[in-house]
Amino acid sequence: MLVLVADTDPTGRKLVRKIVERCPGQEVVGEADDLHAAASVARDVHADAIVLASAMLTDGRTDVGDLVHRTDAAVILTAISGTGAAVWSGLSGGASGYLLRDRLANDLPQALIAAEAGGAFVSPPLTRQMIGYMADRLVDEEAGVSAASIADLLLPRERETLLRLADGQSTEEIAAIMSVTTATVRAYVSRILRKLGLRSRGEAIALAYRSRFYSPAV
Repeated sequence: MLVLVADTDPTGRKLVRKIVERCPGQEVVGEADDLHAAASVARDVHADAIVLASAMLTDGRTDVGDLVHRTDAAVILTAISGTGAAVWSGLSGGASGYLLRDRLANDLPQALIAAEAGGAFVSPPLTRQMIGYMADRLVDEEAGVSAASIADLLLPRERETLLRLADGQSTEEIAAIMSVTTATVRAYVSRILRKLGLRSRGEAIALAYRSRFYSPAV
């Protein structure tokens, strides 16, 4: 994949570049030090993924959603620390990953692989925080969305696809388990997003958690 590195800190950009360049099949094609530049450069170099420092965001959901929309690139966020709210905000905006900076050497290669396969990756220490936060968001602006209403909107294979996405499975894994092609899985995902009025897989996964359509075994 072609990767753009975005961080206001030159040292941070250098660290990410070093890790990406060690990953087979990954290539750093540019750097940026603000959001506007990240979007512009990503379009110019046709980046497949943007590794972005979360400190550059003003509103995680809005900023990530705008960046994904403008570049059509997978966005992987990095942070010194994180909370369930921060992770949810980024993923619901369409991010394909949320990583702790002190785990980048281990987690960034995995996140790039997941993003390339159409999935998402969150640093393990943040996963339980994210799940807890989503469970607590039952009474909010989207409280009217229930597991039953999602089930009513989706066909059986679409429901199964959404459950598997929420479980962290990649496009290839879902295709193998469901005995269909990856193109068919992508078609299911497109229909899920359209029916639920969502913009990205991240939003679909977040909604599956919030509505309790998907209940992880933790």
